[in-house]
Amino acid sequence: MSKKKNKKRNPAPPQPLVRLSQCMIVKNEEKNIERALSWAKDIAFEQIVVDTGSTDRTVELAERMGAKVLHFKWINDFSAAKNFAMDQAKGNWIAILDADEYMSSEDVKDLLSILKKIQSSRELLMEYDSINTSWVQLDDKDKVYTVLTVQRFFRNRPDLRYEGRIHEAVRLRNKVVNAENLRIMHTGYAQTAYGEANKMQRNIKLLRDEHERDPDNPHTMLYLADSIKAAGTEEARLEAEGLFLKALASDKPAESAIRRLAYDFLIPRFIKSADKKEAALRLCFDAIAELPDHIDYYYYRAVLQNQKGDFKGARSDLAKCEAAFASGTGVPETRVLMPSPILLYHQLTISTLGAGDEQAATNYKAAVQTLLKEGKAGSAVVGPYMAELFGQGKTGIEVFDKLTPVYDLGNKQDLILIADAAKDYGIMLFAQKVMEMAEKF
Repeated sequence: MSKKKNKKRNPAPPQPLVRLSQCMIVKNEEKNIERALSWAKDIAFEQIVVDTGSTDRTVELAERMGAKVLHFKWINDFSAAKNFAMDQAKGNWIAILDADEYMSSEDVKDLLSILKKIQSSRELLMEYDSINTSWVQLDDKDKVYTVLTVQRFFRNRPDLRYEGRIHEAVRLRNKVVNAENLRIMHTGYAQTAYGEANKMQRNIKLLRDEHERDPDNPHTMLYLADSIKAAGTEEARLEAEGLFLKALASDKPAESAIRRLAYDFLIPRFIKSADKKEAALRLCFDAIAELPDHIDYYYYRAVLQNQKGDFKGARSDLAKCEAAFASGTGVPETRVLMPSPILLYHQLTISTLGAGDEQAATNYKAAVQTLLKEGKAGSAVVGPYMAELFGQGKTGIEVFDKLTPVYDLGNKQDLILIADAAKDYGIMLFAQKVMEMAEKF
C-alpha cells in the first residue's frame, strides 16, 4: 500500500484589519474619475465603479486605474444604483463618495486610523455604524464657500443600505462617529459643474414624481423646495416657501440635517421682509434648539437683535460665531460666513457700537477693511458685504463710502471689480450704475 505524501499548503496571507471597499456610481465623469479613484488608491481593499450609461471615456479611465467596473441600467433611482454598488463590496467598511468628491492624503491617513480603532474593538463595532465628516463645498476657483456634514463611510452590513429615489440616505441602526476634522472636498455643485451636469431639472422632475406619490413626506417636500428655489424667480421662491413651511409643520419626523434646508432659506428671506421679522426670529430659536452647533442661526438671530436694538443679545450670539472661527479645530459649519467672516465682523461693529464699546467697534471695523483688502478681487467677499449693506437700507453713496478705503472709485479696474461682485449677488441696478461709471474712463 502506497502512502500518500502530505503536501504542505502555503497559508493564506492574513487579511488586513480594515478592508475598505470604495464604491461609486458614475455617468460621464471623465473629468473627475481619475481623482475620484486616486485619493483612496493606497488604502482601498477594492474599488468598485458602477456605470449608469456613460458615453464618454469614464469606463475606460476607471478600468485603466484598476477599478472593477460594473454596469447598471439607470431607472431614475439613486438608491437602487448605490445599493447595487454596495452589494458588490467584500470589505468590512464601505466608502461611497461621488465622482466629484475626494479627500486629501492627510485626511485619508486620519480616516484609516479611525477605522482601525473601531475595527480593533468589539465594543466600538457594536456601537458605531458610520462616520460623520465635514463636507467642504468648493467654488469654481476651488475656494471654500460652504461647510456641511455628511456620512460617506459605513460598515458593510446588508441592513445598511440607501433609501429614497433621490437625495438618498442610509438609515442607520447604531451611533455615528463624529469626525468633522476629516474633510470631503466637493466640487459638483460649483456653478459651472452644476450647469454642465444639468442636475437641477432632473432633480425637480424626480422629486415632483415622489411628492405626487407621497404628498405628506417631509423629506421629499424639503428636497423639492430646495431644488425649486434654485430657479431664482419669485414664483419659484414662493412655491419653495410654501413647501418648506409645510415640511416644518409636518407631524411626520424629518432629520434635522434635512430640515436645515428650510431654515437656511426661510430665515434670511423673512429677515428681509418687514412683516416677517418676528417669524424669522421664531425660526432662529427653533433652528438653534434643533441644530445648536450650526453658527449660522446665531448669526441670523444677532442680525435681528441688532435691528431691534438688542445689542447685548446680538453681541452674545456673535461671540459664539467668533469663537467658532478662533477655536482652531477647523472650518466651522456655516453657509453664511464663508469664504471669510466679513459679515460677522460687520454685525459685531454694529452691536459693539450700539452698546457703547467704541474701541471694540473700531477694531471690528478695521477687521472688515482688512478682509476687504484681502478679498478685493473676489466677489465672494465684497458681494455679500454689499448685499448686506443694501439689505439694511443703505444707499449707493453710503455703500461707496464703506468701500472707498479699499477700492479707488477713480480706477476703472476697481469699478469693474465692484460691478462684477454686485452682479454676482443680484444687486443689478447698482452693478449697472457702477459699470456706467467705469465706461467713462
